[in-house]
Amino acid sequence: MTFLSPSILWGLLAISIPIIIHLISLRHTRDTEFSTLRFIKSLKHETIRHLRIKQWLLVLLRTIAILCLILMFARPLMIGTSTGKLAGDVESRAVIVIDNSASMAVQTDDGTLLDRAKSSLPAILEGLEGETTVELYQTNPPRKLFTGSHEESGPIMNRVNSIVQTNLNDNLWPMIDSVLHTVEASEPNRECFIISDFQSAPSFAVDSLVPNSDWKYYCILQPKVKNNISVSEVSILSQIKLPNHLVKLNTRVGNGGLTEKRNIPVELYLNDERVGQVVSHFQPSRFKDFMFQVYPGKTGIINGKIVIPDDDFPLDNFRNFELVIPNQIAVKVVGRSVEELFLLDLALSAITGETELLLIDRHVSDDVVEQLFLSDIDILLLHNPANLSNSAIEDLQRFLMSGGGLIWFVGNDLNQTDPVAWPSLLKLPELIQTRRLDGESFFSASIVEEDHSLFTDLDIKNMNEELPQVFGYNEVRLQMNHTPLIKLNNGHPLLVESKAFGSSGFVFTSPLNLRWNDLSVKGLLVPLLHRMLILLGTKEFNTQPLLVGQVKIIDIKGENINAEWILKTPNENEIKLIPDYTNEKLLIKQTSELGSYNVFADGIFFTSFSTELSPHELPSIRIDGETLAKGLGIEQARIIEPLQHLGSVLKEIRYGRSIWRLLLYIALSCLVIESILGRPNTERLKTKEH
Repeated sequence: MTFLSPSILWGLLAISIPIIIHLISLRHTRDTEFSTLRFIKSLKHETIRHLRIKQWLLVLLRTIAILCLILMFARPLMIGTSTGKLAGDVESRAVIVIDNSASMAVQTDDGTLLDRAKSSLPAILEGLEGETTVELYQTNPPRKLFTGSHEESGPIMNRVNSIVQTNLNDNLWPMIDSVLHTVEASEPNRECFIISDFQSAPSFAVDSLVPNSDWKYYCILQPKVKNNISVSEVSILSQIKLPNHLVKLNTRVGNGGLTEKRNIPVELYLNDERVGQVVSHFQPSRFKDFMFQVYPGKTGIINGKIVIPDDDFPLDNFRNFELVIPNQIAVKVVGRSVEELFLLDLALSAITGETELLLIDRHVSDDVVEQLFLSDIDILLLHNPANLSNSAIEDLQRFLMSGGGLIWFVGNDLNQTDPVAWPSLLKLPELIQTRRLDGESFFSASIVEEDHSLFTDLDIKNMNEELPQVFGYNEVRLQMNHTPLIKLNNGHPLLVESKAFGSSGFVFTSPLNLRWNDLSVKGLLVPLLHRMLILLGTKEFNTQPLLVGQVKIIDIKGENINAEWILKTPNENEIKLIPDYTNEKLLIKQTSELGSYNVFADGIFFTSFSTELSPHELPSIRIDGETLAKGLGIEQARIIEPLQHLGSVLKEIRYGRSIWRLLLYIALSCLVIESILGRPNTERLKTKEH
């Protein structure tokens, strides 16, 4: 226990007054006339002893009443986190951290959670006493807003009111770790106030933030969200994307609130046109998956959006995405001769038809390929090429690293002087030997990965009849990055998917040649090759979504590098961008808004991408005070629940619990009992007289 007004404790000397008065009264005697003395002995043993006990009990009650009144005016407190030192009597340092991350946008009866956090500052400042230095921080972006005396409430509140709601992830505990390591606090009393919705406990003990320090932590919790349906995920299931081809999308919607929600519409928009809707109900803490199937109807980049009705948390009521429908694919075909490329040309012509889907550049050479010139190429198609020079291999490496696609029909390369050097350098299947069959013998083929995008929903009645008969192939050695898709009946692969340098490719171990196989006369070749070109030619790197606040990288190779680049944000703000000319990329850091961003080159639309809310910022992700206290793991931490009155709770925690009311009740009780016991018993006196 401690006292806020210890000087009044000198008044404790007054408790001796009832004792002194009682002792003095014993010295004064009073003569009383009796008619007879025969009852003296009985009075001595009964009445006199009873009177003495009663007198000392009255003295005790009066003493306790005076003691309680004096202690009450001395403002006694049960010791709080001050551990014997009053914060008002020593220099103090108060670090206040306000969470303004996305999850603090939850709406309540008192405004958003961030509004509640701001309104709690006066109560915190009121509880600070003496010479207290305040440091005010926000979490997004991490920034110090104020340093100075706690008495400068005006400037402090101006800084507090300047904190804006963001869509960003907070990284609360690493931020506090960084702050407390940089604070130069020499004051004996150090306190850290954290105002957040606390979606996780620290992964480390808080007392390890600043070793050998005596920081005290006050975690001010926020109320839970009551009404919240969220779009947590949108994924495009179809890898083959064509204007007249059904595209499948899956979306996950969940109820993060406290009550069941019925008749909730989930709507799909493409380019601001509603193309799908489903209505469902959601139980609390349950998620549902919905699949939409739509025809894009056009080529290019299509902006999509899943929308649900507004609720207490508006940031997760929509999710943007981009569909990339290729309108033209630049293909470079490299082979030894026109004759060897004849069957391949027929297949490519059938794919192109009357459209301009494929822009084909042919390179025919039976000598060493010195350079490939792949700067404006989407897919490189190698059909039994001549040997590649070191420069050509370097061109191909850069091409794959930039996301280019590769289709390789392996021919009789094994007869060359260095047959396995360049495939191994490019992390392609390594060539071992050529296997040929004589006469009418052949190898049959079967599909290994039936669920692969190359084979799903193919309009072929009997797939087994369309698989080729193989008379010769090249045996290859596969690595971890290689996946067999079609294999021969001896277990060796005929078609392999290869992933290296961040890009994909397909390798046929047998060329398009009737002496090697009959794939060219089967109905499988054209749809299979078509899907390969679509998969490899759909450039989704620039349109890949990212978490809000992250840096977006966009490739701008070619003549567009010198264009004037403009970024249009979801809120229709226009920002001029300066390219990274060395790496031929755009580095976009202005991604703090949620939604779709459009990029323009010289006023012409170039690409689009979307930002997504961090999954850690969903308001349904919340830990309770008990879990947080266990995670903190130190005695100096205090948890303040949302329904508690912040000002009074802080005072009780920091300075201790005031007990003056208890002392007042004890004093009044003692006085009432003393009045009752000290009252003369007139009836008894009358009885004695008779």
